[in-house]
Amino acid sequence: MKVSFVIPVYKVEQYLERCVKSIANQTYRNIEILLVDDGSPDTCPELCDKYASEDTRINVLHKVNGGLSDARNYGTKEATGDYLIYVDSDDFWIHNDDLAKLVEIAIVNPNVDFIGFNCSYYFTDKDKYSPWALYDNRLSTPQEKNEAVKLLTSTSSMVMSAWMKMMKRQFVVDNELTFIKGQLSEDIPWFLNLLDCCKECMFVNLNVYAYRQGVAGSITNNIGQRNIDSLINIVETELKKIDKRSFDKEARDCIMSFLAYEYSIILGYLQLLDNQTAKDKYEYLKQYQYLLKYTQDPKIRKVNYVYSILGLKLTTRLLQMKVRNVMK
Repeated sequence: MKVSFVIPVYKVEQYLERCVKSIANQTYRNIEILLVDDGSPDTCPELCDKYASEDTRINVLHKVNGGLSDARNYGTKEATGDYLIYVDSDDFWIHNDDLAKLVEIAIVNPNVDFIGFNCSYYFTDKDKYSPWALYDNRLSTPQEKNEAVKLLTSTSSMVMSAWMKMMKRQFVVDNELTFIKGQLSEDIPWFLNLLDCCKECMFVNLNVYAYRQGVAGSITNNIGQRNIDSLINIVETELKKIDKRSFDKEARDCIMSFLAYEYSIILGYLQLLDNQTAKDKYEYLKQYQYLLKYTQDPKIRKVNYVYSILGLKLTTRLLQMKVRNVMK
């Protein structure tokens, strides 16, 4: 079984070596590593070529800059493995035997379209890891997609990140599971499409991925109007698509609860805009407050409780306070 790693590369020269080595040093050796140089203006192109000269399993794809989504799509087209994994080039895998464990799970469960795994937030300045929330143990066995959606939502673990999945490559190709070029938060519609297309999936509590925090220039450190507009667009687009998706009624309601979570995040982010723009966005967003009645996600249950007592305006202020505390 061959596994393809697609790693978009752009302005990460200080992090790239650790990322590549964390994959190349996996004890499971039947892999290919596709380094997609997305027109990086620093020394990354030369570094990619250097790594490829040292390991025949590494292939470099140089292309004109098109953004993360475009680079992932480009690498996916060139991949030849049975399974496909995305890695962001400022992150890394934690243990050398992580892939061996995932491959063993895939062999035992050949009907599963993809396997989700876990991550830890990695704080570079402190060299410390903070594990992400655990999945429901029932998800460690193959689940039909509707049941998977319900279990993920009930435990607030509907994780969108593309880099926390190992997928059958042919399944991805056949269902045209691409990323929208130029869109921020592109993993959200991609993951909902992934779930919609799959028959069975699994989510295992293996802490595989180190998600680096505090990276200069990363989207999570530079939230502005474009990010907020992108999230609003995603919520609106998904609301239009929800009745056309193949989920059952309960699972669709769970997706609505997830969209309510994204809606809450948007309200919290409004404080990052200038006052007039924030007021205009708030007035526009009031039309979607009905989402807060979808309380399948425990986090939204709490937001709904506050909303039912204080109303949308004060709830928004509390959400903004929470965002401020998180971003300190």
